[in-house]
Amino acid sequence: MLDRPTSAGPASLALPPSAPEPARPGFPWIASIAPVVGAVAIWAITGSAFALLFAALGPLVAVATMLDARRHAARARSRALAARRDARERLRGEVERRHGIERDAAWRNAPSARSAADRAVPAWHLPVPRTVTVGGATIASDLRVEGVAADESDAVLLRDAGALDGAPVRVEVAAGIGFVGAPHLTRAAARGAVVQCADATSPERLAVHGPGDGWSWLELLPHRRCAAPSASVVVQERTEPDGGPVATALPITTEGAFVIAVAGRPSALPPGLGAVVAVASPRAATLHRTGHPPVGIVPELIGEAEASDWAAKLSVAARRAGLGVPGGELPGRVPLTGLAWSPTSDPRDRGTLRVAVGLADDGPFELDLAVGPHALVAGTSGSGKSEFLLAWLTALATAYAPDRVAFLLVDFKGGAAFEPVSDLPHVTGVVTDLDESEAGRAVASIRAELRRREHVLRAAGARDLAALDDGIELPRLVVVVDEFQAMLERFPDLGAVIADVAARGRSLGVHLVLASQRPNGVVREQVTANCGIRVSLRVLHRADSIAIVGSDAAAMIRPGRPGRAVADPGDGRAIGFQSASADAAAIERARSDHAEADRPRRPWLDPLPRSLTLDALDAVLAHGRRQGSTPARGDERARDAIVLGVADDPDRQRRVAVEWRPDREGALAVLGVPGSGRTGLLHALAEQVRHRRGRDAVARIEGSRSRAWDELHRLADAISTGSPLPAAVVIDDLDTVFASWPDDYRIAALARVEDLVRGARGAGVAVAVSASRLTGLGAGLRDAFTACVLLRHATRADVVHAGGAGELWTPDAPPGLGQWRGLRAQFLCEGGPEGSRLDEPDPLDLAGHHLVAIAAAAPHAAADAISARAPGATVILLDAAPDAAARAAEALSSPFAPGVQHIVIGDAQAWASNWVLANAARSRATVVVHGGAVEYRALARGTGLPPILDDSARQCWILPIGTAPSRRGWPGVATTDSVRPGH
Repeated sequence: MLDRPTSAGPASLALPPSAPEPARPGFPWIASIAPVVGAVAIWAITGSAFALLFAALGPLVAVATMLDARRHAARARSRALAARRDARERLRGEVERRHGIERDAAWRNAPSARSAADRAVPAWHLPVPRTVTVGGATIASDLRVEGVAADESDAVLLRDAGALDGAPVRVEVAAGIGFVGAPHLTRAAARGAVVQCADATSPERLAVHGPGDGWSWLELLPHRRCAAPSASVVVQERTEPDGGPVATALPITTEGAFVIAVAGRPSALPPGLGAVVAVASPRAATLHRTGHPPVGIVPELIGEAEASDWAAKLSVAARRAGLGVPGGELPGRVPLTGLAWSPTSDPRDRGTLRVAVGLADDGPFELDLAVGPHALVAGTSGSGKSEFLLAWLTALATAYAPDRVAFLLVDFKGGAAFEPVSDLPHVTGVVTDLDESEAGRAVASIRAELRRREHVLRAAGARDLAALDDGIELPRLVVVVDEFQAMLERFPDLGAVIADVAARGRSLGVHLVLASQRPNGVVREQVTANCGIRVSLRVLHRADSIAIVGSDAAAMIRPGRPGRAVADPGDGRAIGFQSASADAAAIERARSDHAEADRPRRPWLDPLPRSLTLDALDAVLAHGRRQGSTPARGDERARDAIVLGVADDPDRQRRVAVEWRPDREGALAVLGVPGSGRTGLLHALAEQVRHRRGRDAVARIEGSRSRAWDELHRLADAISTGSPLPAAVVIDDLDTVFASWPDDYRIAALARVEDLVRGARGAGVAVAVSASRLTGLGAGLRDAFTACVLLRHATRADVVHAGGAGELWTPDAPPGLGQWRGLRAQFLCEGGPEGSRLDEPDPLDLAGHHLVAIAAAAPHAAADAISARAPGATVILLDAAPDAAARAAEALSSPFAPGVQHIVIGDAQAWASNWVLANAARSRATVVVHGGAVEYRALARGTGLPPILDDSARQCWILPIGTAPSRRGWPGVATTDSVRPGH
């Protein structure tokens, strides 16, 4: 096969155009005759014979002009010919340059045996050998030079441009190749062909067989041990000793194999070969192919010593890739219990984590994370990556106690990968598919563990973990992340934490094992720089294998061979091995050997509980301490502190009780949407105060309007007068509890609450309220709350606006889950009160009031109701009757008489239009108001607000002379018990 590689640049060039022949200048007859005619004319006119001398100048000038023109034409042609020669030389240089590019491309496409022998690693890129390069020759070039040769130099240039010398000549291996000539030359040429076949196809797919004498170097090839080849190359040699033609015996039949035959003459070759190379000298040979003319080539020759060295290097590369192992193939399955391995050092030694993780060609294969200090593991789906991680963890757990090594396992495939080893005593936690909030918690926990270990080493005066005294408990922590790429895609911030661990983990005893299908391009440079251990199971791309172990051997592993891997244990050598499998017996042994050992301290706490009650509070805090969390400073709760819940503090690896100290921190606001646990927290708070201070120690602003109004006024009056106060005041739904009140009452109530909140700290009263939000309550009241619990909000923006951390927002948080001063917390949630019945005031009793003035929204109905309750009274209705005002005036001015009662009833308009009567009523009569603010302002004394009514139809105000207004039940309206449900 004569190759015609494509040249770089435009394929065709052009000869420079030929220099044009200059036109021969003619004789200037006119220029010659014109002076003669002029001279004769002058002579005829002047008669001077001297003028005839000018006649001779004409021919002289004409001859000179003609000669000068010819000289210029000759010089122009000389310049044109020189320019063409220069252009041709430039063209020749361009032809040589393009031939060089074309030649290089040809040798890249058809590498020689010499280039294979010089290469550090084999190619092994073809399933079977296809072609081999038998030498170099001059072949037709794709380069074309356009134009017609003008001279011999052009013809030579055109001939040289069409021929590419020194190009590779390839022949098909499958058709068979024969070499004839002197034995030392033919063997050297055949070696080149064998080297190219072994370089193109891996030992898993190709077997190489050859004769014994003179071919001992073939025994060094890993291809000699291929158990189930896809193809075979058979080297056959026939020599002619003095005794006549003798054929060397072949170890196998050549049927179906690729034959490379060597003989002294063509007739000794086996028949049917596709190509025969007759080697005449080291620099001359002839290639004969059926149906093609002979081609002279420079043969491709390799010496026996050179071939032996190359075969030895190839065997080393094959062993590193786990291919062509001496003594046969590695087993397809290696149970961990079947590895004949025992630790070479004391298991109590802090300086090593050496264990056997598989089987190599020379015995158990070991890895030591303490030296690593981190590891990268690559492998496509089905390559056995997760099984390898399980085997490594099980081997570590078997060899070392939990006080020497602990595992933190992170699995982004649902958690099934680490399920078999999740209950080992060494396992501090298994984290699966973290949500966004848990990812931030993981970041803080790992960083906190680094800080804690730094503190332990500093306190012990040790430079690294290996130098610690045996009595200090600080196991090496192995953080294993399966599907590392998936974790970084969801949570890019974790990349910085992993880089921090990679940089500082060696001395602190924290080791990373990062597994991914394609770590190349995913793991940061600062991480890979610290990952001395590299393990690559089967990968799909050569670049991935080279990036991990420095060789493409892992990409050559055939599918269906899980556990076959190539590893760099940290010394720069790539070694092939079969990963062990963590069988049930090995896992059970690791579990039982350390069953009595204490579990190591947990750097990663379990998530907070989804609900929390007062009874479970101490148990939750104790569970956090058992997990290894550091107790908060001052774990004994202060007597004046009210516990609100439990906070997760990952930066300090602890859970802390959320405590509220009203005397120091002021009023508390519990903010969250309905159903977020606001009422349950307030009830838990109140229960603690009652338990300490008595049943009546808590005042709740709740229930009916009248009860809330009266309680607010009672507390305000007690603060102003210094009267005894409750220990705590609780207001639920502060933003809505007064919303349905009339505006003047709502404003007054909020003002009372603000006064209460601001004066409570000095009076020793704990004030706690709940609301969806504080906006809309006024800046004064909003700013009075100096402590805030943030429960679930509708949006992240709402949390941030309320002063919380947006990253802690969870849209589906259960009741009680929220945040406290930048920490995620689960707050107490106790069952609230069943409800509060509406308070019914005393019924209106007018006995003993001889003068009564009533302002009613419905005066006629009021007259009927009063008449029924006071049958002996004189009821006067201020209406349109002509004498109504006079009768009312007479009644209001009448003196007291025993048994005589006058009652004057009118609406707001009637009293307003009779202001004299209204003044008389205010000064002499008991005033009763049944209606609203309009009726009250029409007749009542003073300008303040009366007590709020729960129902203006069922209740009224009574103002005896000289007393404050109070509520009464209106007669004639049936009273029903109403219950206001708790919030």
